[in-house]
Amino acid sequence: MSKRMYQIALVLAVAIFSANVYSQSNLKKANQFTPQNAAIILVDHQKMTMDWIYSQDKKNVENNLRMLSRVGAEVNVPLLVTTTMEEQVGLTWEGIQQTAPKQFANRIKRGGTLNCFIDPNFKAAVKNLNRKNLIICGLTTDICLLHTVTTAIELGYNVIVVADASGSMSKLADETSFDYFRQIGAKVLSANATVTELFQDFSTPDGQKVMQINLQEVVSKLGK
Repeated sequence: MSKRMYQIALVLAVAIFSANVYSQSNLKKANQFTPQNAAIILVDHQKMTMDWIYSQDKKNVENNLRMLSRVGAEVNVPLLVTTTMEEQVGLTWEGIQQTAPKQFANRIKRGGTLNCFIDPNFKAAVKNLNRKNLIICGLTTDICLLHTVTTAIELGYNVIVVADASGSMSKLADETSFDYFRQIGAKVLSANATVTELFQDFSTPDGQKVMQINLQEVVSKLGK
């Protein structure tokens, strides 16, 4: 190869590399969940279903739920709460009632559908949020959460599943469900990872609020 041809090839290689980096950077930015393009959905965290959490530490799930519900209630991230068969399963868990009372009062009460999107009121409520990025956690991981996330992906939503704000009756049920979520295109993250994707700068006013919520509901309760 002549020196001239080598220089041309080098310039082309640099240009292609730069274009790929720029494209990947833009794609990452487009896929980032932010307070302006995302919403939080809490699926069936009810009195009875909370007692079915045997797949992971229940106290950790409770702490993460308080954090997520406070972020939704206090930092202007839309928060939707839904329940199923309240007469049999009970009301929304008390921690959510206390931290997000308005959202609890406006919860979508389903008649018994396992897949939330089968319920027309839930489907309409999600659509009316006008957010394509959904942060979803629920009980149980392998039933109501699994079917709801599946349909959300099918409908074109981008989904983060918050693994440690969900739960099921066995560790295996969680693990197989999380594997399935990844296969269909959902992100599976911790509550801390989810919140810090939404708020990547703790020096902003909202970032300061979220940092305090995290410290109060999660960090201060570690090991307790």
